[in-house]
Formats: sequence, C-alpha cells, structure tokens
Amino acid sequence: MEKRGHHITRKTFQRLLVGITALACMLLLLGSGTFQSRETHILVLQDELSPGSPISVILVIPTPHPPQYKAGDMLPLQGLLSSSEKRPIQKAPFFYTDQIQLAGQDYILAMAILVVPNTYEEKTVHLDVQFEKTASIASSFFAGLNLPQTHNFPVSPRSFNSETIALGPENTDIKTKPDPQKNKEAAELWKLLTSTDAGLFNTAGFTAPVDSPRRTSYFGDRRVYQYTDGSSERSIHGGIDFGVPRGTPVRASAPGLVRMARFRIVTGNTVIIQHAPGLYSLYYHMDSLSVKEGDLVQTGTELGKSGSTGLSTGPHLHWEFRIQGEFADPDLMIQAAPLDKERIISKITEKLGKTDRSTEGR
Repeated sequence: MEKRGHHITRKTFQRLLVGITALACMLLLLGSGTFQSRETHILVLQDELSPGSPISVILVIPTPHPPQYKAGDMLPLQGLLSSSEKRPIQKAPFFYTDQIQLAGQDYILAMAILVVPNTYEEKTVHLDVQFEKTASIASSFFAGLNLPQTHNFPVSPRSFNSETIALGPENTDIKTKPDPQKNKEAAELWKLLTSTDAGLFNTAGFTAPVDSPRRTSYFGDRRVYQYTDGSSERSIHGGIDFGVPRGTPVRASAPGLVRMARFRIVTGNTVIIQHAPGLYSLYYHMDSLSVKEGDLVQTGTELGKSGSTGLSTGPHLHWEFRIQGEFADPDLMIQAAPLDKERIISKITEKLGKTDRSTEGR
C-alpha cells in the first residue's frame, strides 16, 4: 500500500506563521527588558497627614528604554485611598511627571494627587496602587511592573471652627429658591472639578492670592446658615475667606490653565485654574475678571478684582482648592507643596541612594 504524505494546508501554515512571529516578538521584548519584572518604588511626599491634607503619591519606575510621554500625560495606573475598614475614600489616576537618572539607572516618575477629606475621623488611611484598564495610555512598558503593596499612614485628629451666619432676603433666596440655572451651574462645576484632564502646569509651590493676612472664615468651618423664614441649614466651608476691600487685585496662586472664568449665581464672578490632572484652585465672589477660559497664567497673574458678588455678606475673596473633587486645605497646599518637583526629586534621591547603598556588595 502506498503511504500518503503529510500535507500542510495554507490555512495551517498561516496559523503557524502568526504563532512564530508572536513568539519572536515576545522573545525580542523579553531581551530588551520590556517584560522583565521591575520593582517600583513608592514615595509619599508629605510627612504628616490630617483632615484636609494633600497626598502626593510618587511612583519611581525603572526603565531600560524611557517612553516618550509629556508632563501631565495620563498613565494606566491609579491610587486608591481607603479607611482602616477598607471603605473607599478616593481614587486618583497617575500622570507622567518627569524622567531622572540615578546611579546609571533610568527612572520615570508618575504622580497621583489625593486628599484626606476634612470630615475624616479615623486614625489611619490605606493607600493602594492598581492598574487602570480604562486609561488613555496603555503600552507594553507597564507589563511586568511590580506595584507596591498597601501602605498605611497615620492621620492626626483635627478640630474646626463653628460659625452661624444670618442671611438677608437676597442671600436666602440664592440658597433656598429653586432655580434651574443654579442647578445647571452646580452640575457644570462638579463635572469640571471631578475631571482629570491631562496637563501638568505647575511643578513648584503655591502662594496666597492676596497680600492681606486678614481672614474672616477658615478652611473646614462648620457653618449654620440662618434664613429669613427662621429655618437653618448646615454647611462646611471649603476654603479661606480673605477680608479684603472691594477692588483688591486677586492673583493666581501658581501656574495653570484657566478652566472657568464667568459669573455664577452662587459664587459670583469665578475663576478656576487647573494646575495638574484633578487639582484646581478656585477664586470666588470677585467684582471683575481679567482672564478668560483657556488662558495660561503664571504665579502672580492678575485674575481680577475682589468684590462681593454671588452669595456674599460683604467684600472678600474666597480661595479654595479641590483635589479629585474633594476640598483641600489652602494653608496645607502652601506648606506641603504637593507638586514641587525639586522637593520630590530630593526625596527620591535620598530614598534610592539608601537603597543602592544597602545592596552594595551583594
């Protein structure tokens, strides 16, 4: 009997070719270090945390071939803040910050900005880093990345002032009268403040927007609004009120992109500046505006003049920060300087320097 030969069909050959090509690509990537397991270092810039504290989470990622990202580009990683009982508090995406070289090793720096809510009462917070599947940038660069384990941080307790504010007829109407336009403006504001659009505009600290030290309200004040009909409502003050005369120049607290510059029913003439993905400074109740949406501003750029527009009982400037939609203490934003690149690199150098020394001779 004649033996039949083994014939490979065209379809089978194509499948084999695809498999061989995929294997060759994987071997090439493994040889280049793309898929090799890489240990990621984590650094939290702030030494002490309390309600209202910003949290700068820095990932120091070793890389054989630094990818081409721009400062502020979104990365497929996210930081998650949770309570001691693992109750979710906040999450924030990581964004590309810079590239550094230490001891002949290249690293990229990724940052996420979070904040301890001013209502937080527990003694610790937990921080986790995870891959974010829905991020706009996903590449083989992140394959094989060993993410850091859960980190726990103590949170110091904090007390806040209490105040009662009696509102006249006009301000009572602003607070209590149903208004579709007011609802629309509130929705637009929340959408903006919870957005994490790409763009890093500030890599230094923050400064106060006016020179006056006089304050009429403080961050986290527990307020009671008394209305003309005898009813009342509780509220938390999310910023600092500077008691300055009408017409005082209001200046940008840091470089950034003007995302809002318009009149709003509740906050009057308003400016909102993006400094980093998910991080905004806000300026309320101004008499006039000197910037428009889309403007790039620097530290000290005049945004307008202070006033008493919107829900206001007298001339003042309301200054506020939001991180992923949550209030952050302006004083702590100045003290902590969560975006200060020089401070970040200094701490990284210190940490990685110690790591290098501890592994010498192994």
